[in-house]
Amino acid sequence: MKTKFFLQNPKDGSNTIYLRVRIGRAIDLTMATKETVNLEDWDSINECLLEQYYEYKNGKQITKRDAETKHQSSENKIVNYRLLNLKREIEESYKSTHQKIDKEWLKNIIYPQTKEDSKDISFIDYCNKFLESKGTTISNDYVTKVNCIKKIIERYIHNRKLKHLLLIDIDNDFKNDFERFCTDVEKYSINYFERNFKFIKTILYHAQGNGYPIYSGLNRIRCKTEKTMFVFLTTEELDLIEKSNFSDEHLETAKDWLLISCFSGQRISDFMRFDTSMITEKVIRGRNRYFIEFTQEKTNKQISLVLDERIIKILKKRNWSFPRKMSEQRYNEHIKKICEYVGIDEIVEGTLAVKDESDSIKTRKKNNRRKIKGYYPKWQLVSSHIGRRSFASNNFGKIPTPLLMVATGHSTPTMLMKYIGKIDEQQSLALAEYL
Repeated sequence: MKTKFFLQNPKDGSNTIYLRVRIGRAIDLTMATKETVNLEDWDSINECLLEQYYEYKNGKQITKRDAETKHQSSENKIVNYRLLNLKREIEESYKSTHQKIDKEWLKNIIYPQTKEDSKDISFIDYCNKFLESKGTTISNDYVTKVNCIKKIIERYIHNRKLKHLLLIDIDNDFKNDFERFCTDVEKYSINYFERNFKFIKTILYHAQGNGYPIYSGLNRIRCKTEKTMFVFLTTEELDLIEKSNFSDEHLETAKDWLLISCFSGQRISDFMRFDTSMITEKVIRGRNRYFIEFTQEKTNKQISLVLDERIIKILKKRNWSFPRKMSEQRYNEHIKKICEYVGIDEIVEGTLAVKDESDSIKTRKKNNRRKIKGYYPKWQLVSSHIGRRSFASNNFGKIPTPLLMVATGHSTPTMLMKYIGKIDEQQSLALAEYL
């Protein structure tokens, strides 16, 4: 008997761990286990989760020993222990059983039936179990995302006059009807629906890993998307902003933060926390360079980012301190005014949040706003996220992609290129090489 753990069609993010059991040439069984793993935590050679992580410092490979890595290693060891026990249980069952060795035999070992497992459970109820199982390993934003999906499903159930929505009910017919509800009733964009349904599938796969029945064809359900319109500030536009001065202290502060975000490539949740206490000075090839070290709030990744000379210039102007902090709402208002003032008024395609007076929107949101696609002066489309997108877009092709990913926090080149709208261009360039 040979048993093997592997990832089937591995992708970025969470993957289900599969088990393959081979007994001679006659028996070859494959089945999903209850366990999941992020792609970067999987050791495909040893067929288990990583228990040690490494990094390079001064050209040498050393073991990472920070608190976050130690916690992840500890969690991985627990999963590996369960995988080892499952392997032993299968081998012992094979030696002692008299029943037929088939998928049903394997399923009963991986998913032993309990009273709770035999009952149907609603999607809403399982969302609570999903959050409970994650414990303290997820961020507040992640919890908010799950609760947001719960509320959308609750409104769908009420609108369609359903008693409940079971896990097993989420199939292709549900997807089509739920899409109509999201686009026609809720007035969501097709891309927002696609992201939500993708997350619903993540919750369902988690349920499957815990022995609950789900629609067998879930992995074959696909959602369409629309091309996202990307707005970023060019290097010429950033030069205009940098050279301008504002008598209003709030606008001057917002201008400096906008430049810092465009030259660091970070989200507002990260750059608005920047403090000079995070800065260290290092000698690189005989030259003093400044680095800022912080943990990204959304991804929990530890970042050591070299500071652009234009950020250093802002710090020196402010007696070696970052600008005064401001709320995201005020920041968004101010940077729009700044871009309008310097003449960034080219008419471009994009989506703008406008008031919506429909009843469904009023009951869903206090500010009654939704995004409308159209053509607008560019300054109207400027928001806090433009800094990160501008950094990635302006440096793509100038900085090696793996190094650019370190700064932006993207896990794969595909994610980075999709983020800046370069997918089609990259495919065209690749095709050109062959032709």
